[in-house]
Amino acid sequence: DHNLDFIFERDGIPYGLEIKNTLGYMDYDEFKIKKRICLHLGLKPVFVVRMIPKSWIKELNDAGGFALILKYQLYPWTHKELAKEVSPKLNLPVDAPRELQEGTMLRFVKWHEGNL
Repeated sequence: DHNLDFIFERDGIPYGLEIKNTLGYMDYDEFKIKKRICLHLGLKPVFVVRMIPKSWIKELNDAGGFALILKYQLYPWTHKELAKEVSPKLNLPVDAPRELQEGTMLRFVKWHEGNL
């Protein structure tokens, strides 16, 4: 059973959004399936991930898609104290922001505007 997390449109361009907030990479077969679903539906694939291999980024780019890399695994903002404790003790890239930083969203917006 495969589906996309979100489908949205901006400035007449339809996007299929897959979000993976895990420390490890998503399964490569799942990545390929989600990308194919987007292309089949006429959507530009966008993957919001903590990290992704460069070869997958190239695959996305070649398919007209985009990888928004967050670097951190994000916890709910109400778990800020837990994130502060887990990050240094386990040496894990975790955070619990109230919202994504403006620069993070700006990366997508710049890429999107380049597609207009």
